[in-house]
Amino acid sequence: MVDVLTYSYATHHRHTCIGARAGFGDLLIGAGSLMCEANGLDPGAKSSLREPMVELIKIVEGFYACGVAASVYASADRLAGNFMPEPVFANIGKLLLATQIYDMHRLAHEVSGGLVVTLPGPDEDHNPATAATLAEVLRANPAVPYDKRIEVARFIEDLTASYQGGWYSVISLHGGGSPAAMKQEIWRRYPLGDKVALVERLLERGVLATPERSITRNREPGRCCDAGCTAPGQAVMVPLPEPRRGRETDR
Repeated sequence: MVDVLTYSYATHHRHTCIGARAGFGDLLIGAGSLMCEANGLDPGAKSSLREPMVELIKIVEGFYACGVAASVYASADRLAGNFMPEPVFANIGKLLLATQIYDMHRLAHEVSGGLVVTLPGPDEDHNPATAATLAEVLRANPAVPYDKRIEVARFIEDLTASYQGGWYSVISLHGGGSPAAMKQEIWRRYPLGDKVALVERLLERGVLATPERSITRNREPGRCCDAGCTAPGQAVMVPLPEPRRGRETDR
C-alpha cells in the first residue's frame, strides 16, 4: 500500500508541475517578445532572435503537450473514482521541464540582451538629476517609453536572475523527485514489450523483406521471406560493388 501511495503521489505531483512550469514558460515567452520589441528588434526579421524564441517555445509546448497527453489518457480509479494521470507521459513531461529549466532561462536572457542585469538601480531611476538622462540614453525603440522597457527587463530579472529565480530553478529540477527517479519510473511503466512484439510481428509477416528496399535486401539466412528460401547457415551471395577510382593525385 505504501508503494502505491508513493507512486500515485509522485505521478500526480509531476503532472501538476508540468502545468505550473508551462505557465512560467508562457511568462518567459511573452516577456522575451516584449523585450525584443523594446530593444527595437523584430524576431520575425532577425534569425538570431527568432531561433532562440522558437527553441523556447518548443521546450515549453513540448513538456506541456506531455501534460495534456497524461490528462487525455488518464484512467479512473475504480475505488476512489478520481483519475490517475497516464504515468509515462506525466514523467516524461516532468523530466523534460526539469532538465530544460536552465535552458529556458538562458534563452530568455539571450533574446532580452544585457540590459536585464546592467540597468541602473531604482534609486537612479527616481533621481531628478539623472532620470532625464537615463530616459534619453536607454531608450531603444521610439515607440516604447524608457520606463516600459526597464519594467520588462526587471520582470525578466525577477523571474530568472534573482534569489527567487534561482530557487525556482532548483525546485523545477528536483520537485516531485530527481530526474533519476523519473527515468526509473518511465522505464518501469513504459510498454516496451508492445514495441518488441510489434517488430516481431513485422518480421514474422515478412513485411521488412521487401526486395525494393536496399536496406532489407540482404536478409539473415532462412529469413528472406515468410517461408524461408535458404537453409540456415547457407551463404548468401551478393554482387560486389564496382571498384572506386582513386583521386587524380593518387595515380
